[in-house]
Amino acid sequence: MRLFLILAPIVLGVATAVDPALGTPDGSLGVYRAHPAATEAHAVLLHWAWILFVPGFLALLGPIRRRGVVLARVAWVATVFGLVTFSALMAFDMFLLALEQTLPDNGTVARVNETFESLGGWATFGWQVPGLVGWALALVLVPIAAARARIISWWVAGAALAGAAGYFLFAITPLPWCVAGPLVMTVAYALAARSLGRHVPDPDEPDTFGAFRFSVGRVCLILAPVAFAAGLATVPGFTPDPAQFTEHPVQSQASAFLLHLGWLLFIPAVLTIMQTGGRFARVAGLVTVLALANFSGLMVGDYTDLAARMVLTPEQATQVSDAMGGYALFAVSWVLFGMFGTLLGLIVTASATTADGRSRWWVPVLVGAGILAFLALGVGPLSLLSPLLLLAGFGLLTRSLRYPAPALHATPAAPAPATP
Repeated sequence: MRLFLILAPIVLGVATAVDPALGTPDGSLGVYRAHPAATEAHAVLLHWAWILFVPGFLALLGPIRRRGVVLARVAWVATVFGLVTFSALMAFDMFLLALEQTLPDNGTVARVNETFESLGGWATFGWQVPGLVGWALALVLVPIAAARARIISWWVAGAALAGAAGYFLFAITPLPWCVAGPLVMTVAYALAARSLGRHVPDPDEPDTFGAFRFSVGRVCLILAPVAFAAGLATVPGFTPDPAQFTEHPVQSQASAFLLHLGWLLFIPAVLTIMQTGGRFARVAGLVTVLALANFSGLMVGDYTDLAARMVLTPEQATQVSDAMGGYALFAVSWVLFGMFGTLLGLIVTASATTADGRSRWWVPVLVGAGILAFLALGVGPLSLLSPLLLLAGFGLLTRSLRYPAPALHATPAAPAPATP
């Protein structure tokens, strides 16, 4: 996963460079309407940049054992939960684009925007605060923790921090200043990737950090289906009818957040399966983690749709929703990959544990049945069968996972020579 350390800041630089709002005053409207292709590319690439930082940062934190473990734990949580949540907020740019292309009146667009910002509660403390705090902590603490653990030098960590500071300060300024931060970050993390490839952990140092990651992920194997069930159970009226959402705005926000939380909690769960698995489990898990990061972010759409329906007529709100779903790059690289990659990836990842000999065949069967139930039953009381099946499958898996994992397909030791 070292390659992601280099790819992420490169994608960040490209996303920043194509932003059509560079140099415009904050809150200006109409810019997205005039540059739809650039807006879509900016939002999707920026979303993917932050997602690509997740496996890159996890790889940089991976060799940490006991030295620097406190910083590593905070950085790991900020990356897995905060940075992924922050990447989801880029969906609002797609919503604003759909608004501006659908509604010719900037005043109406501004009212919808203000309504979204005034949702508060779940939107603020469920998405914006943890996203922004996690984003900042991840960019700051990951290189410091890696330097503290002697995986990279303090010079490299300082360069990474300087690049992050440059991005903070100049991200919305005109070219070329806006790409200065990502360029410095690319150089810094390329050096970090080289150091990471050369790092050899001390075999005598207790793997405190690895045990922490395993324990959190094992708990999340249970918590993820539970949060998923809570999200389905709180859908207003057990129906996808938008009228129910506007009649029960707080409940609809809670439901969307809990669904987001459910898919988000599956990320550390899958990381734990990767941590103790073979090559098949690691490859399948990586794809699934990337898909989960995309899929969990789609729940922001429930908030934007709610804001639109609180201001616009039902027909106008439907037009905005249809426009948002009609952007090809957004639909293919975010929506479709997130949905199908997540649902198929959870089945394949569970199957990988059976292939490794870490679970019995009924684990992937129960997980697969849970995914099929989610697709077939939709929203309603029977939809709770899906998370219950997932809970059964992954709950059984927690009983068989061990850390450190026994060697997979180990070669039997040669018998000792006979004593003469």
